[in-house]
Parts: sequence; structure tokens; C-alpha cells
Amino acid sequence: MPRTYKKRVSKNPTINKALLPQINSSAVATRILSAIRTTPLGIILIAGIAFFHLDDLPGSFISAIPTISYMILLFGIAITSCFNRSRAFFILLILFLSQLGMSIPIPTHLDKTVALHGIYLTVSLLLPLNLLFFASWSERGIFSSWGKRCFLFIFLQVVFVMGLVLSGDRELFNEISKKLFAFSFMPETPIPDAALAAFFLSGVLLLIKRRRNNTHFKTTIFGVLAAVAFAHHFNAAQIAIPFFYAVAGLMIIVSVIQDYYVKAYLDELTGLPSRRSLNEDMLKLGSNYTIAMVDVDFFKKFNDTYGHDAGDDVLRLIGKVMKNFKGGKTFRYGGEEFTVLFPGKTLSEAIPYLEVLREEIAKSKFVLRQDSKRKKNANKKLSITVSIGAADSNHKEISPDEVIKLADKALYRAKENGRNCVSQ
Repeated sequence: MPRTYKKRVSKNPTINKALLPQINSSAVATRILSAIRTTPLGIILIAGIAFFHLDDLPGSFISAIPTISYMILLFGIAITSCFNRSRAFFILLILFLSQLGMSIPIPTHLDKTVALHGIYLTVSLLLPLNLLFFASWSERGIFSSWGKRCFLFIFLQVVFVMGLVLSGDRELFNEISKKLFAFSFMPETPIPDAALAAFFLSGVLLLIKRRRNNTHFKTTIFGVLAAVAFAHHFNAAQIAIPFFYAVAGLMIIVSVIQDYYVKAYLDELTGLPSRRSLNEDMLKLGSNYTIAMVDVDFFKKFNDTYGHDAGDDVLRLIGKVMKNFKGGKTFRYGGEEFTVLFPGKTLSEAIPYLEVLREEIAKSKFVLRQDSKRKKNANKKLSITVSIGAADSNHKEISPDEVIKLADKALYRAKENGRNCVSQ
């Protein structure tokens, strides 16, 4: 019978020294995800620097920027419609129509200067409000009843802008561009004060909503808002609108791709890498590795007693502990099971790390949240433990799937030996 480990990890300095230099892969993943969340702001920074160096680029490339911008926006519209990402779709559609409206030929019977200025003023006012509006909704489908209302909403805005331009109402345009603020610290900008207020209000509300929900999409739309503000501020340069609108479209496309990557490779409940990530990482293993299976003790009984919501909270708690785990890479395997990979480590080298993980989970007290079903047990502290089974490749020509089966057998032995222990 293989030995069962139940004691604290050894205080042997050799083992402790081995524990210290390891890279925390979960921490690295967290930093990468943090960088992903700030990608829109990074794109804005790079775009701002590039804009002031456009003169260094070939003239043929600069003249192609409007076409490139339309292509990026149309590609974004196509990809978001394929993924049925309604918010991103409608924002890209509005950007496309706005750019088109500010570059469309003006009928000869109209004063071209007044018409273009009128379009610029109304688009500057409406665009930030539209960004805020669509960013505030959840995904509801492009061709759903909600989506059809959005198409109507956009169509009515287009008709409204066209009506204003065709009317040639200079007094109305003068009202829109009227000076409302007189702050000495404000830089000179062609954006009317009413539109500046719309940009500012939309930006503040997007930041507040992001702080509450920590959603990546709202960060992206904040970056889009900044790109649009730059485009309209530098409107005197004809290339500014298509350049920064292209940047805005690129941010949305990148955001959609990133979100689908996260959904594909991260477990939504715990935030740990998912089964798909595990399968791909197992293909990269060499001949020497250890795999551990981690199972929550008495999880079915816990669910039956306190409810599935409490069970989900337990899995989140364990996921949080496993994100900070050192020595191996952690995954959500499914249900109440987790997996830990130790590439390049033998079983004897991996066991001390697993003991540390087991103890960390046992020390993390779970506090029941109060709800209508659990008032009697509200704020009750519970101990959560896990059983762990581990197996290694032993430098043999066996597949990782076979090693997982051996780890599963070791897990059953850990259950039979009283749970809350590590077995091999």
C-alpha cells in the first residue's frame, strides 16, 4: 500500500529552499490578465505617439488611412455579428456611420462649410452618449427585439442629423457650439462645450461602472471614448478622424477576441485555467512530470445542506487559494475537482507542495453568506478540506491521461484513509 501523507510539510531547509525559488505561475497569469485589462489604454498611448509622427510615414500610406479605417470598422462589424456581440456591433456601426457622415459629399445646393460643421457638432455631442448607452447594457443579441430597437434608435439619430444639416439652421448650430464653461486651465478645442460635458459625463460613469463590476468591456469603451475625443479634438487635421476611429475599432476587435479567449481557457466560476487549458498543457509535458487530483471533501453533503450557491462560494474560495499556489499549475477539472500539474517534478518533489496546498485550504475558513434560504446559518464559519491524489510519469512512456487515472486511484485512497490528506 502506498504511503499516505498527513503531517505538515517538513521543516527540512533543503525542502524549504526548493520551495522558495519557484515561479508562481498563477501570479504570472494574473499579471497577464491585468495587462489585458489595460490593453485599450496602451493602444491609445501608442496611437497618440504615432499620430504626431505620421509625417515620417510614406504619403501613400497616409492617404490609405481612411480606407484602412473603414476596412477595420467593417471587419469589426462582421466579426461581432458572427459572435453575436451586440454591444460591440452597434458601437462599431455608429463609428462607421459617424466617419461616413463626416466625409460624405455634401449636396451642391448646401453650404459645404456649414453642413460639415453641423455634422461635426452633432456627432461630437451624440457619439459619447451612444458609447455610454451601449456600454451600459448587457448582451441581448443583434437581431433580437432589443437589437431591432437599437437599429431603429440609430436610424432615427441618422435622420435627425440629416434633418439638421439639410435645414442649414445656423442658429441651432450656434446654440450647440455656444460656450458654456470658461476655465483658464482648459485647452483650446474645436469640440463644443456641450459635447465636452457629454464626453466627461460618459467617461466618469464608465469608470464608476467599471469599478463596481470590473468589466473589461467598459475599460475598452473608455479607451474608445478617449480615441474619439482625440479624433474630434484634432479634427483640423483631416487624417485625425479616420486614424483614431480605426484605433477605436481595433480596440473593440481586440477586446472581443480577448473575451472569447478568456471564456475558452478560464473557468468562469473560479477564474482558474479550465479543462481546455489542462488538455493543451498536457500536450507540452516531457517525460518527467507529476499530476495531482484535488477533490473537495463531502461536497455533495455540503450542497444538500447549505444549497448550491454556497457550494459555488466554496469553489470560488478554493480557486482563490489555488491561484496563489506555488510550485505547480492549477486547473479547474470539473465539478468539485481540481488538477495540479508539476512539469519536470517527480512525485517526491511535488508532495511537499501539495501538503502546503492542502493545509492552506484547511486554514481558509468559509463564512456562509446570509440569504433567504440560509438565515439560520448566516455568518457561520465552516472548515473546508480537500483530499489529494498524486502520481508521476516515473520517466515511463505513458500518456498524461494514464497518469491522471493513477492520480484518481490515489485520490480514492486518500478518501478511504480519512480525507484531508495527500496520497500517492
